[in-house]
Amino acid sequence: VQYNRGFTGADIAMIMKFNNADYVSNNLFLSAAKLVYYCLFAVLYGAAGSCSHLVMVNSSWTLDHILALWRARDRTCVVYPPCAVEQFLDIPLLDDEGWKRRPPAAPTGSFRPEKDHRLQIRAFKKLADRRAGLEAEESLRLVLVGGCRHQEDRDRVLMLRGLCQELGIGDRVEFRLNVTFAELKRELAGATIGLHTMWNEHFGIGVVECMAAGAVVLAHKSGGPRRDIVVPLDGGVTGFLAEDEDGFADAMDRILRLAPEERAQVRRRARQSVARFSDREFEACFLAAMEPLMNTLER
Repeated sequence: VQYNRGFTGADIAMIMKFNNADYVSNNLFLSAAKLVYYCLFAVLYGAAGSCSHLVMVNSSWTLDHILALWRARDRTCVVYPPCAVEQFLDIPLLDDEGWKRRPPAAPTGSFRPEKDHRLQIRAFKKLADRRAGLEAEESLRLVLVGGCRHQEDRDRVLMLRGLCQELGIGDRVEFRLNVTFAELKRELAGATIGLHTMWNEHFGIGVVECMAAGAVVLAHKSGGPRRDIVVPLDGGVTGFLAEDEDGFADAMDRILRLAPEERAQVRRRARQSVARFSDREFEACFLAAMEPLMNTLER
């Protein structure tokens, strides 16, 4: 049984950008050699995957990639990963329920290069410039919440802090590193926007957590967030999508200009929609996918 995410050659440019050291991505010969490696690996990966009796993938986006590589359509199904949605349901949704949400964007996830925190910072700078002079502009904050795995991640955080200073928003950007789950809940409970900028995230558990917590999600218009998570519910909006600095800045500005009740409606629909990503739903879908295989083995 393979529970996999998958990739194809269509992603190579971005893989080279985020998953390789600068001395590789900036060197034509080394980049070409790495490209050959990726292609050879994809061939071997596809040959191995085609031997699987049952394949579970974590999103519709991953499904397309795995089908292209493994060509096992009759043995492949989507099983969304389990998300801790129930643990966020005690967070109030309305601004006027005795819980006043402040207006930062609070993304979650580790400080890896593919998360593209630089895009978040630059988009926030454009947002701050556009809202200059407004009464609520003084309280505008960006809170970056994530984990640092090792020294490379800590160095990346230092670089991001430097970018904030360079853009003149150092006093408006806060870094919360390696927080506990309780601290994460408090950050999401106080956030107006849950910001996610990773290109072609295979699924996006952090996006689901933001929606369950009641933050209005603004995610990258690609991958799992676009295909499976930030999708309409009963014809209503559950979140927003963008692709570049201007798009993210425009969308954040639009969210902050919504009336409290309009934001509350988005939050209600979002929380209702992510119930399909709960532990219980994962268990049911996993067992349903396994049942035909187990019946075959019993015979």
